[in-house]
Amino acid sequence: MIMRNGGVMRKMTKTVFGRGRPAPAARGWPLRQKAGVALLVLGALLPATTARAVTAAEADAAYRSLLKVYWDPATQLFRKEEHGTTKADFWFAAQLWDTVMDQFDRTGSADVKRQIDVVYDGFTKQYPDWTTNKYNDDIMWWTIACTRAYKITNETRYLKKAQASFDFVYNNFLDPTFGGGLYWINQRTSKNSCLNSPAVIAAVRLAVLLKDAAYLDKGQSLYAWQKKTLTDGNGRVFDNISYSKDRQATRIGRFSLTYNQGTFIGAAVLLYQQTKDHAYLDDALKTAEWTKANLCVTEDHILKSEGTGDGGAFKGIFVRYMKLLITEGERREFLPWMKANAASAWRHRRPGDNIMGPDWTAPAESRIQSQTAASAAAVVLNFADEDTRP
Repeated sequence: MIMRNGGVMRKMTKTVFGRGRPAPAARGWPLRQKAGVALLVLGALLPATTARAVTAAEADAAYRSLLKVYWDPATQLFRKEEHGTTKADFWFAAQLWDTVMDQFDRTGSADVKRQIDVVYDGFTKQYPDWTTNKYNDDIMWWTIACTRAYKITNETRYLKKAQASFDFVYNNFLDPTFGGGLYWINQRTSKNSCLNSPAVIAAVRLAVLLKDAAYLDKGQSLYAWQKKTLTDGNGRVFDNISYSKDRQATRIGRFSLTYNQGTFIGAAVLLYQQTKDHAYLDDALKTAEWTKANLCVTEDHILKSEGTGDGGAFKGIFVRYMKLLITEGERREFLPWMKANAASAWRHRRPGDNIMGPDWTAPAESRIQSQTAASAAAVVLNFADEDTRP
C-alpha cells in the first residue's frame, strides 16, 4: 500500500509486531542530534550482565506454570487469584492474553496457537460488548492484542474487533481540550498516557493491516500530542493531564511508570518503521535510557517493583516493547539489560510452582495475582534463550 507523508509517496512496511531473534545491530545509522549520539555511546559502554541466562526449558516451565495456576479451563477465563472463582480484571486479562502470544512468538507451538483462540472465546463470551467499559485504556489494551492475534492466526474476527474498538474510542473520546488527545474514561476527567500511547500502537498496526493511510495519520497526530503534552522531551513520560477545579488550573501528573515508558517506546518504534524518521527512534532510545537510569534498582538495573494490583502488570508491558526496540529498532545494546531482568525474576521465583512476584530482586511471596505473575513471565518469555552479545 502506498502511503502519503507530507507529499512524499512511500510504502508501509509490515514488521510492526516483532518476532524471533534480534536483528544485527544497525550500521551507519545517521543520528540527527548530538544527544542521540551520546545515548548510543553510553549504551555501548554499559557492561553486560554476568548472570546466567534463562534457558528455553525454563521459559517453557514459566509459561506452563502460569496456565496451571491461573487458567480455568471450565470457564475459559484467567483467574485473578491463585485460588477461588474471581476472574482477572478486564485489562489484566488482555495482558495475560498477550503473554500467551509471547509464548507463541518464541515457540510457534500449535497448542499455544489454539490457546490464543480459546482465551479470546472465553473473554468475549463474558464481555461481548467492550464499549460498556468506562475505561478506554481497557478497550485499547484488547485492541492492541487483537491486532497481534490477527497477525498470528489470520482470523478476520480479530482484525474486525480491533478496528471497531479503536474507532469507538477515537471517534468518541478525542477533542481539542488540552490541545488534543483521548480521554481516559467516559467521564472525561483526564487524558492519560496509558491510553494515548497504546492508541498510537493500535493505529499504526491497523494502518499496516488494513492498508489504510488514515490510521497512520491518526497515530502520528496522537503521538505528537503525547510527546508535547505528557513527556519532558528527554525520555521521561508523565502520567496524565487534567483540570483541577480546586486550583482552577490545568495539572499534569508528573510521576512516571514503566508501562507508560514502554508504550511510548513501542509507539515511537512503530512510527519509525513506517516513516523512517529518526526523530522517533531517538525518542525511543532516550525513553529506554531514562527508564534504566531512574526506574531500576541494583547494579544490574533491575526494574523496580511497582506493587501489586494495577502496578503488578506494568513491567510486563515495558519489557514487551523493549523487545520491539531491540528487534525491530535494531538496538541490541539493551539486550543484556533485559536478559538480566529475566534472570533475576526467574531466580526469585517460588520453587514450588515457578510463579514470580512483583519484586524481581526478592523471593516471590505466597499470594500473587495473575497480572503480576504474567508480568514476570513476560520478561522471561521475551528474553530467554537469546544471544547476549550487543
